[in-house]
Amino acid sequence: MTVLDDRPILVAPRQWAFVDKVTGKARIATCMPGCEANHSMDMEQPTHPEDIWCEIVGADVHMPVNTNGYAEDFRVLGVKLSMIPFSRIPAERVPHAVVEVVDDHWMEGLDPDGLATVISTLEQRVQALRSTHARLVAIRAQHGGGLI
Repeated sequence: MTVLDDRPILVAPRQWAFVDKVTGKARIATCMPGCEANHSMDMEQPTHPEDIWCEIVGADVHMPVNTNGYAEDFRVLGVKLSMIPFSRIPAERVPHAVVEVVDDHWMEGLDPDGLATVISTLEQRVQALRSTHARLVAIRAQHGGGLI
């Protein structure tokens, strides 16, 4: 798995053949550059074209989140690049970003401007967290740092 970072993807797109489950005819699929998906099953058996996904997945991050009285580890702020070459939705046929806000809650189909908006919003929230942290440190210092 490639961890998403600032390095450009230098892998040429793969092309491969599959049998279209709808028409029964052979088709050619072209992956997005750097696609890490294992398409062997798509090649070995008839496949519905819309079930073909290309992905480059980032590393998972887990944090404890309290949803019902106790903390559980959830994936947070996951990100991947995706392309669904035969999607009925034109925007999904080109590489786009998908952000997992928290376990299985997604922001999908983000173009570069959409992802930039998400990043900007999160940067603002991080600044609010930093301000809250500074206030908490100051208040705890005034309080004496002891527990009540």
